[in-house]
Amino acid sequence: MNWKRRIPAVVIVLILALLLPVTVFAKVTAHELVVLGTNDLHGYVMPFDYLTVQEVEDYGAAKTYTLIKWAREIYSNTLLIDTGDTIQGSVLAEREARVEPLSMGDIPSIIRAMNIMGYDAGAIGNHEFNFGLEYLDLAMAAADYPMLSANLYNADTEELRYDPYVVLDREVDGIPIKIGVIGFLPPEIMMWDRVLLEGRVYVEPIADAAAKYIPELREEGVDLVIVALHQGTSDAEAILENVEGIDAIIMGHSHGRIAEKIDGVPVTMAGSWGNSLGLIHFQLLNRDGKWEVFSSFPQLWYVDETIEAASEIVEAVKEQHEATIDYVMAPVGITTVPITGYFSRVIDNEVTQLVNEAQLWYARDYFKGTEFEGMPLLSAAAPFRTSTNVEAGDIRIMNAADIYIYSNTLHVVRVNGIELKGWLEKCAENFNQIDPSSTEDQNLLARFSSYNFDIIEGINYQIDVRNPVGQRIVKLTYEGEEIEDDMEFLVVTNNYRAGGGGYHLVDADIVLSSTVENRSVIIDYIIEKGTITPSPSFNWSIVPFETAGRITFTSSDEAATLAEELGIKGIKYIGDRLFEVDLVELAENVPQTVSN
Repeated sequence: MNWKRRIPAVVIVLILALLLPVTVFAKVTAHELVVLGTNDLHGYVMPFDYLTVQEVEDYGAAKTYTLIKWAREIYSNTLLIDTGDTIQGSVLAEREARVEPLSMGDIPSIIRAMNIMGYDAGAIGNHEFNFGLEYLDLAMAAADYPMLSANLYNADTEELRYDPYVVLDREVDGIPIKIGVIGFLPPEIMMWDRVLLEGRVYVEPIADAAAKYIPELREEGVDLVIVALHQGTSDAEAILENVEGIDAIIMGHSHGRIAEKIDGVPVTMAGSWGNSLGLIHFQLLNRDGKWEVFSSFPQLWYVDETIEAASEIVEAVKEQHEATIDYVMAPVGITTVPITGYFSRVIDNEVTQLVNEAQLWYARDYFKGTEFEGMPLLSAAAPFRTSTNVEAGDIRIMNAADIYIYSNTLHVVRVNGIELKGWLEKCAENFNQIDPSSTEDQNLLARFSSYNFDIIEGINYQIDVRNPVGQRIVKLTYEGEEIEDDMEFLVVTNNYRAGGGGYHLVDADIVLSSTVENRSVIIDYIIEKGTITPSPSFNWSIVPFETAGRITFTSSDEAATLAEELGIKGIKYIGDRLFEVDLVELAENVPQTVSN
């Protein structure tokens, strides 16, 4: 007998034995388990954009569920886990929480959908706290699956507020298996939702909590440990560096699409709003009744126009969906001018002007008769959506949500002249440094999030983009006088910025922590005024100078004729979303009374 020829055949038989779904080989059997993961659904149940009142193709939990059903048809053994930021975000979710608030015993539409989808467990994210602890309790009571956090504690008892983990008793191909799922949330919630949480809860660093509770979970005798982490790659790496015994991590928070291995451990992050589904495939061996991981790999499936919305979910949320459409279509006032954000990162504009006027209107009234009444009052607002486009005429709720897309709450901070200038310098990172002598095309706008480009109303200043980062704010004045370092101001902003979001402020002196939404302030302002004409004050501008080459920036093709229509000098459409800006001509838009 030629054994040399038979050895490869024997190896092939062994490999096939390990890879077949249920193949008995001595006392070892091979099996597959697929852990499905979602994150950052943000209340987007339907594939529908309530700001444009149009159906969409590439997101919505109703579509994600179709992918989940396909996965369950293909794979015999699956789990479904979510990593948080579930109940807040969409207009539908906002309406259920704030406009026509649900009561304990009611079921938020996203939770109703997730109950239908059959989740096994879920982590709690940072945005779960935006509506307060009581609303989160309502949502958790309505969920048919456990919502977990291993690093949030009650301030009074110093005990965990929620279950840190759950042990799922399941079967894989009829064989019992214990799967542990543990959840972690961002410690920054104590900044972002300070007014709602301070004195009631506190958060432990994720790595510390992981080192404490993952070994405890292993002591429960689980066969697999799945981490539901509402954070990104850096936190996943930190956990894996310090804690052993983790088989997979499902991430969230940053809305990325990730399917990779970190230190040999499979991780996924499935985008946001239900636009993707993460899959972690485990090839398991059961050896004499004990489970071990033979191999694993991560994968993503995407939602697109070919994926139909699951009819079960469409029907389940139909009433709330239609009520939300009626809500966003309701007019609240009239604007005599269009409100557009296409050029909001280049020139003062109507969007931030309206937000700042509304915030100042609210704060002036709030501080009447208080110790702060006589202090200089400023307001900060960013162009959250540079594609904002509200036509002249009726303003509806959907327009207000387009102008201010986040459910931030109004905060007021006290800053001195140094802090104010530092805030503005951070905002000036919106621009690239421009070399006037270069004959090459130069992009004016840096890779910088528009929501971090605050326009601060109530002062005057210029931005010199020839200067390096940190040295760009010039001619900074208040009521015509240069701002001194020790001058103090109140600035109306939001909870995100006041809590350190964007790194504009550090340990801000917060004098008002309101639970009133900035967006609600805008709506109330419009209702109060009836008719508005938000016109840029041009209190900020770019220092004008000649350049040897072209200065360009990108915006939407929809704005191709907008500069001409609005009479804006210095901006010219080139084509394919590209615009040229002449900084000298751009300065001609600023009235002489402001520029001087």
